[in-house]
Amino acid sequence: MQSSTDGIVLNDMTAHLDESVRLAAARLGEPNALEWLFQTYHRPVYALCYRLLSRVDDAEDATQAAFVGAFRSLSKFRGGSSVKTWLFRIAVNESLNLLRQRKRAAGPPARESPAPDETPEIVRRAAIASVLERMRPEQRILLVLFYWEDLSCEEIASVLNISLSAAKMRLKRARGEFQAQYGGEP
Repeated sequence: MQSSTDGIVLNDMTAHLDESVRLAAARLGEPNALEWLFQTYHRPVYALCYRLLSRVDDAEDATQAAFVGAFRSLSKFRGGSSVKTWLFRIAVNESLNLLRQRKRAAGPPARESPAPDETPEIVRRAAIASVLERMRPEQRILLVLFYWEDLSCEEIASVLNISLSAAKMRLKRARGEFQAQYGGEP
């Protein structure tokens, strides 16, 4: 099956097209290209949202809102950063919105936890998660982007729409805060 949109032809061979061609097709509303965008980035966006929000339902909501927002504003994406960085920026904003809503609602957030297990790795992860939850969201975001999403300081600056020097300084402060509460690297 073939589809043509303003000179861009897509068929079942879309897996071999490079990201820029797929992105151009997605901007034009090509369903296969939009599906590729979602399938390619859904898992990393969801993982980021879950690490920031600590709740499955909230992470799913933020992920869905991030993709809806991305699809709506796809025509405005100019390619100044990678697609992943751009999607992460949207996901971080959606996660922060949910955190603000949660703060306005009564009660502290309840962290979902895996089945009880006392292995040292599970205990360490729970301790790290506990420290991250107590940190300000802005600091938590920096640590999650750097340590779990493996973004460079340049990419973090792009996601947060701040200068490189600000990203480095904020990351240094977030590490210091984490170390003060936990006593080691995340």
